[in-house]
Amino acid sequence: MRSFNKTILMGRIARDVELKNIRSGTSLVELGIAVNERCKTQNGEWGEAVHFINVTFWGKRAEVISQYLSKGDAILVEGRLKQSRWESDGQSHSRITVRGEEFSFVGAPQRDLGLITHETETKQRTPHPPKDDIPF
Repeated sequence: MRSFNKTILMGRIARDVELKNIRSGTSLVELGIAVNERCKTQNGEWGEAVHFINVTFWGKRAEVISQYLSKGDAILVEGRLKQSRWESDGQSHSRITVRGEEFSFVGAPQRDLGLITHETETKQRTPHPPKDDIPF
């Protein structure tokens, strides 16, 4: 039997976006994505549960995310689940994260992207960066 590992999430970025570079010069960004789920509570009423999922993007995608997105912005993420295992103080630990492969902007960003169009005398802000500036 063949295996299949694909994850698709849509949520909001839950913490500040910080671009990091590792020794080889490769860029990476580690996002916390808050994903809401509508569910029934123990008393039978409808409510929402929030799941916080760690997602890592590498390379040019990490650079684009750090440039255009920030905490509170909505994002659609496609990737693979990755399990890390380690031992500390004689105890085994594991964590499952998402290795981001693709992403899409969702809705209008929460902050000004600094992109201005001159269609009228008054300057209007564009809600998304131009598509030809995104390298994927």
